[in-house]
Amino acid sequence: MTVFKGFLLLLKREAKSVSLYLVIFIAMAVMTQLSMGDNQPTSTFKSMSTRIAIEDKDQSDLSKSLVNYLEKTQSVKRDLNISTPDMIQENLYYSNVYSVIKIPKGFEKDYFDKQTPLTLINKPGFDSTYVTDQVDQFLKSVKVLHESGDTVAQAVQKVQRYDSQKSRVTLIAQNKSGGEMPYHNYLFQYLPYILISMTSYSLGIILIIYAEPDKKRRMLCAPVSYRSMNLQLMLGAAVIGTGLWLICGVALPTILSAKTFLSDPNLPYYLLNVGLMILVSLALSFLVSKLIQRINIISSVTNVLALGMSFLCGVFVPLSVLSPTIKKITQFLPVYWYEVTNELIGYQTTFNASQKWELYKGFGIQLLFVIALLSLGMLVGKLREQKI
Repeated sequence: MTVFKGFLLLLKREAKSVSLYLVIFIAMAVMTQLSMGDNQPTSTFKSMSTRIAIEDKDQSDLSKSLVNYLEKTQSVKRDLNISTPDMIQENLYYSNVYSVIKIPKGFEKDYFDKQTPLTLINKPGFDSTYVTDQVDQFLKSVKVLHESGDTVAQAVQKVQRYDSQKSRVTLIAQNKSGGEMPYHNYLFQYLPYILISMTSYSLGIILIIYAEPDKKRRMLCAPVSYRSMNLQLMLGAAVIGTGLWLICGVALPTILSAKTFLSDPNLPYYLLNVGLMILVSLALSFLVSKLIQRINIISSVTNVLALGMSFLCGVFVPLSVLSPTIKKITQFLPVYWYEVTNELIGYQTTFNASQKWELYKGFGIQLLFVIALLSLGMLVGKLREQKI
């Protein structure tokens, strides 16, 4: 077991670089946990408010009630001077407000006669759809009630009463916790970057050292068969893979999210998915070690591979925000299929036939990538040996 012992000594030497990425992963996990808080679903909905200013020249029941209604949902600034176009533009330019609503004199009478729209002036680039919808909803509700026989005051009073009522909505989740992604799923989302980096700085560097021509000639002269040497190197790779699986796939999620992780019915799928990603990372490191002969450039290659696939395949940027073109391209990368599978596992506890097919397809494609990367690495290695 001379080769294996040497492998472990080299692994110990590279432990500092590997540990650095483990610290990065833990830091990312803690930041994710802090950003998510207690990971509890919100019990109430609270709308976002926008800073607006209102100029009410009508001072009618309808205009006053509209201002009062908007004050409940928006941040209405009453202390701003918006009497002239220049003052309006100045307030919009300095973002004192994002919208200015101008209610002209005679608005109430004109609105019920011909539904005259209000004047809405927006800051360039601001989407006022939310504010406009609220104004239209209020005015149309008052108009419908007024046309049904109510006075303006009665119609306004009814609309305000209806608006103050709260509806209780209960989401009955047949799959997962009300459509919420569990915290530990985010931990697994970041894993590919860490796994690719850690295997490159451990297995990749060790294989490059063992592949150096002088060392390889000395080993071939030693009383160790070529087959035994490769088996011992494979055993070393298995040690790295098992260690990463236990630390990143089992220990850290258990420590950081024990309550949800250990009770998740998809726990076996998580462990299988991260196991396949570790195999992909090891196979990728094997290929890189065959393509690169100098240790000093493996850091640059690792960063390009790890960061590139992380940004393109949904590790750092959610798959939902990626364009269809990028998604089509990244389907040729193994990390994409890991992330697709991880997302599916995160949202489901029971799988229909179509979802099971997608789940097993993700597992199968990752396994095919492992075979392809190993085959390509062996081919490159064979060609290199013929030149020695």
